[in-house]
Amino acid sequence: MFRVFSAFGSRNTQSSGEEQPTKTKQILKQANDFEIALKGMDFVLDDRTEEGLNLLKEAEKDANSDKTILTLARGVIEFLQATLSFETEEMKKAAITLGQAEQMSWKSKQNAEKTNFKSSSIYPPGTVYAVTYTESCLLHALLMLFSESMMEAAKAFLKLRRAYTMLQDIMITVKRAERSKNSSPSPPSENSEQSCGSFVSAETTFTSVDIPFKLSADDKSNPQLLEFAERIYTMRMGRLSGSHIGNTPSFNRLRDDLVLQTTPLQAPDRQCVPDEFDLEQATIDEFIHSGANLCYGILQVVLSLLPPAIGAVLSIVGFKGSREEGLRLVWKATKERNVHGCIGLLGLMFYYDGPFQFTDADFDIPAGDNTSILNKSKTNDSSNLPDYMDSLTLLHPGKILEDSLLRARALFPNSALWLLNEAKMLSGKGRLRESLALMDSIDVNSIRMRQVKSLMVFERAILLVNLHEYNRAADDLIGLLDISDWSHALYTYFAGCCYLENWRMTQLGLLNDGKEQFYKERARELIFDAPSLLGKKTFKSKNLPLDRFMLRKVQQYNNTQKKLNLKEPLDSIATSPVHELSYFYNGYNRMTEDDLILTKRMLTEYHNPAIDSEDPDQELIRNLLLSLTLRRLGDAEKGLALLDEIVLPKIFYIQNGKVKYFKKNEDPWAYPAALYERALFCWKLGGMESLKESREWLLRAQNYAADYELSTRIGMKIKAALDRVENALA
Repeated sequence: MFRVFSAFGSRNTQSSGEEQPTKTKQILKQANDFEIALKGMDFVLDDRTEEGLNLLKEAEKDANSDKTILTLARGVIEFLQATLSFETEEMKKAAITLGQAEQMSWKSKQNAEKTNFKSSSIYPPGTVYAVTYTESCLLHALLMLFSESMMEAAKAFLKLRRAYTMLQDIMITVKRAERSKNSSPSPPSENSEQSCGSFVSAETTFTSVDIPFKLSADDKSNPQLLEFAERIYTMRMGRLSGSHIGNTPSFNRLRDDLVLQTTPLQAPDRQCVPDEFDLEQATIDEFIHSGANLCYGILQVVLSLLPPAIGAVLSIVGFKGSREEGLRLVWKATKERNVHGCIGLLGLMFYYDGPFQFTDADFDIPAGDNTSILNKSKTNDSSNLPDYMDSLTLLHPGKILEDSLLRARALFPNSALWLLNEAKMLSGKGRLRESLALMDSIDVNSIRMRQVKSLMVFERAILLVNLHEYNRAADDLIGLLDISDWSHALYTYFAGCCYLENWRMTQLGLLNDGKEQFYKERARELIFDAPSLLGKKTFKSKNLPLDRFMLRKVQQYNNTQKKLNLKEPLDSIATSPVHELSYFYNGYNRMTEDDLILTKRMLTEYHNPAIDSEDPDQELIRNLLLSLTLRRLGDAEKGLALLDEIVLPKIFYIQNGKVKYFKKNEDPWAYPAALYERALFCWKLGGMESLKESREWLLRAQNYAADYELSTRIGMKIKAALDRVENALA
């Protein structure tokens, strides 16, 4: 016996005389194709990309299939592959497909509006294609923004502007529909058939929420239409339970804590759909509001993170973003059991624990007193996620983010992508050994999706660097040359830096494995040969910011060797470069106390001719990194003194009450980063009473320069902290 559905609120009806059988079949066909697209994308999220792409190819063979959603689904798959690897060919491939989806969506939207094809009872004709259009625009623009290039970011703005304008209109419609749903919940009643199609047979009454009008007598008794509607219902229920791609229901595997071997909940014999999902929701309606929430939310967050000079210009024409509103919308999207929810979760993981460090764990300013009483009393129970989510929760989602990730782990048991994100979450909590054990629990050669495999190996290398396990880290980085088409020059340089640190540790007696000569030779070879790989594996035929960083460093070493007339090239390297690289990947926030103590020893105890020459620029880098190490070890006062007395006087000065910056270009990333870290020292030592001073330091960091090496990476971190401080001061 099928469940009898009823629709919420009042629904518009369509005349049964408008070629009703054809219209009903078209609507069901559209819902069917959207379910196929959602299933295809879920295959990819379970590390079964070929199965997902084959499913889409089979669907496209049908001349009557909805090519728009199937093309977008392929574009989303390629977008995920591209943004997991940042490889040139993957980026181009995704951009082409998303461009096609953009054009097809626009045509489909216009056609639906022209013919008044209404496949939703609560949204106007063409709304679903407006969502597919904005989604393809947004994802294409994000490919450009992720390049860390100011020029690419500028090119993305026109595309973002188009998506932004349309999304504003869509969100008005979505919010109106939500208000209607919340204000007039309707239990099953005799009137439900007036608003959605009901099939009647001798044995059962089956109501299809995918048909937004009352069926004619002929339709009600049409066995083919009934079978079609039942198939869509079965697909949707399978997707909601997590059993639609061949796995057992996700309830089987759900855990309540990270990596702990808790006993999984026992799934019942029947298909189990979690209570939080709306079973009375049509596929098209679900796609519209989950897609709109996700796209508008991501767009708001992206706009809020733009450099202030660009953001100020865009805000003049009404093109601006609210980070809090954006995060709330993305969180809302994660509550949906579809690809939008999964992309939203990946976006949140990137935001809270990604390479740009948008939310520095040390800048833990609590929410102000202006939050509502409801907010103050709410718990972190992720099964009852409120729509509003207060500022403190948005800053530190805690258990809510953990539980969202654990649900994804249960839904996609074959995917290393979600395992990797769990490992990264553990690492972010300082549980480095547990994180490494989780990464080591899977054979990377068993990972089908090459981009996930390369990401897993790279993230493990970063983790091993934080643990000072440089042999394994170097092996992983060199192994990436055979897996990834990304920056082979950077991988090679990074691996050389690992061997260099091992060589230095053997010289200090901290490592005694008899491989001192091996480390020395490999470090020399990899570090100084890395620049020769530039141009062979690059992003969009240009050197990445980190490539340019690497090239500048090697040139520095060569210049020092000549200046000091050194026979050994490695003696020209002063501050340990592996610790400098670690800063870019949040290493100092993740290291345990023992790891930090070893970092301090390597920064202070090792000597060579380059270090002993006390080059001012090299001393600045060393003292900056040492000050962070001291702060993390609990000696913030000593770290602050080092920063104030030695580092900052080389970066800026006050003249007639105005900040003046020294024109320096030896290490462009370090100067604004030092000013940022000074603001963080201010907060850690002074608390809420020091926020105004902290804001002043952040403004100095932000105003350091309009563009510099790694400006996107460092600039976004500065802006995120400044926004947080200003919100707390408001």
